[in-house]
Amino acid sequence: MGSEASTYRLLRLVHAMDGATNTAILDVLGELKLTHALADALWQLDPALPAPTMRQMAARLQCDPSTVTFLADRLEQLGYTTREAAAGDRRAKALHLTTDGRTARERLVHAATTRTPLARLTSTEQDQLHHLLTRAMTDRDGTPTSPGGEVAGPLVDQLDDVRHPGRAEGHGVA
Repeated sequence: MGSEASTYRLLRLVHAMDGATNTAILDVLGELKLTHALADALWQLDPALPAPTMRQMAARLQCDPSTVTFLADRLEQLGYTTREAAAGDRRAKALHLTTDGRTARERLVHAATTRTPLARLTSTEQDQLHHLLTRAMTDRDGTPTSPGGEVAGPLVDQLDDVRHPGRAEGHGVA
């Protein structure tokens, strides 16, 4: 029961931190005309990685593909994304950031990363927490996974940075 109680306390803190971060960036979300769901979708579009297909976005966001279609429609209306044929499969559509989308994402990431309670931790403390969370998000065989069992591109890159320090110096975490 002790381990379950500890896990419960940790989960409460994770949820509280998520709520505190969301509250701290409400002004930026309003300025960018984003809901939390749209902000999450924009967050997933890392410009340093290949543009994800709609199906990959559904896996990353843990939602139905029809929900991704709705989110993509709205992001396109805002001028933040375009949908184009995917490089490896012309039948699939990939979601690409526009110049305005990159700017909006940069503002979102900056606000979230500077206003989160995690920003109060020292660099060393952040590294320690990152290491522990990476372990928690890794299967027993060492495969990094996202919730739902899908290996997510950005998550893999972030976890890989921990397993191979120095290889991706300067790579931002989003």
